[in-house]
Amino acid sequence: MPKHKSKSPNGLTKKSKCSRTFVLNPGLSQNASKYEGIFKEKKNYKDEFVSVKSSPFPTCQLFDLTEDTFLEELKEELHGLELHEKDNDLYRFHQSSELKAVSLPYLQEFKTTLMEKVKPLVSKMTGIELDDRLALFHARYSRGDYLLCHDDELEGRRVAFILYLVPADWGHADGGALQLFSTDADGNPGKVVDSIYPVNNSFVYFEVSPVSFHQVAEILSDKTRLSLGGWFHGTTVARPEKPLRLPDTGSSYIDISEDIFMSVVNPMYLNLYTQSQIQERFEETSEIKLPDFFLLDKFQSICDKLKSMEDWKVEGPPIRRRVESKHDGFEESACVKDAFDVMRSDAMCLLLSNLTGLRLHPLAPKDEDESEEESSDATPNPRCKGSIRRWAQGNYTLVCDDDLGQAQFALDARICFNVHNWEEVIGGQTVYIARNEDDVLIKCEPENNNLNLVYRDKESLKFVKYVNSMISTNSAPFHDFEFTYFE
Repeated sequence: MPKHKSKSPNGLTKKSKCSRTFVLNPGLSQNASKYEGIFKEKKNYKDEFVSVKSSPFPTCQLFDLTEDTFLEELKEELHGLELHEKDNDLYRFHQSSELKAVSLPYLQEFKTTLMEKVKPLVSKMTGIELDDRLALFHARYSRGDYLLCHDDELEGRRVAFILYLVPADWGHADGGALQLFSTDADGNPGKVVDSIYPVNNSFVYFEVSPVSFHQVAEILSDKTRLSLGGWFHGTTVARPEKPLRLPDTGSSYIDISEDIFMSVVNPMYLNLYTQSQIQERFEETSEIKLPDFFLLDKFQSICDKLKSMEDWKVEGPPIRRRVESKHDGFEESACVKDAFDVMRSDAMCLLLSNLTGLRLHPLAPKDEDESEEESSDATPNPRCKGSIRRWAQGNYTLVCDDDLGQAQFALDARICFNVHNWEEVIGGQTVYIARNEDDVLIKCEPENNNLNLVYRDKESLKFVKYVNSMISTNSAPFHDFEFTYFE
């Protein structure tokens, strides 16, 4: 006979009652005394019920947490929950609202057992005193979804946990691993040193701490990674202060010959009428795209040279970025060096002043709205910074509130190379948002030989969206010149 179902007030289909109970794996209860304080022992341990790893920070995986029949009923119930798209610099996946107040029968049974039986076991194993606060969410990760490096630290969070609800045949090739980072002497994450792959009906947890840096690796298959996850809470622990990061304010422009400049830049942008038209549009929108900015033959030569370049430096830390870049060391590639020198040249900054109306050069005209007093007090100090970057799967930059380099008025410039068959879903866009908000102000897609110019104020931040595995359709990584110019 089919079970009777009814509609809850929020529109979810729910069963009138829970016909099965959450039975915690008896092996966990029977061995609880043996597991007590195991995190403090700082050594690896494994039996048929648990797996404890001590490095890079203590983590535990409980196997076969409950009966499969209960889990299937729970999954069916969760299927009716409304999930919201979560998409910003740090992640892309779908998640429910907070489930604390949701009273679906199987979910409620899970929450009750979680707090009455699982939490005490976790407290014994970690040695952490936990209170009655619980944060719980349901998440769905599909192909291309991910959650980048973070530490979960927030007021009161003491233990992070996740119950995997994945297909039984989930394997390494499907991705979605919980990846754990090492930590350097300054408290920054280093590299991934261990991975915990999803196993259906397993429960993974770890202490939230200044070194609990982790991420969810990209989903690489068409399978769906479902989970229930959240945090147990307790008394907030004082955290050490991290050193203040000083901004890179760039350096002065360089002088180059007129021949080099003219061999790189499309002469149409040197036309005074064209410059005035571009400036008028830029002053209205604070951003513009200039197509075919480099001469075509020079652009193609740069593309070819960038493809063959080796020894790219991976820049981090991953809580801020993962970028392959070069700031120098390309002297043997004349076309690349010439173009890079043009971007940081005195002539380029004068050209950008004419294209944007910004005072990026001592010869740039003064702002008509600027008072005489402001004009006399302002001593021009134009400067710039830049790099060449290689964008492959797994590369990104993140928004960081303590990035003082983004707390200044500046003109950002980006020109891309070796972009083929590009689609928005791949990532790699430069995205601008308002500080402390997720709403997108401007999004610049990677396009060959288009110079994107964006004027950024102190209340806007930028990041480059994570480049996912779908870049394989692009046949190879793409590259860019990225520069920031300061008045």
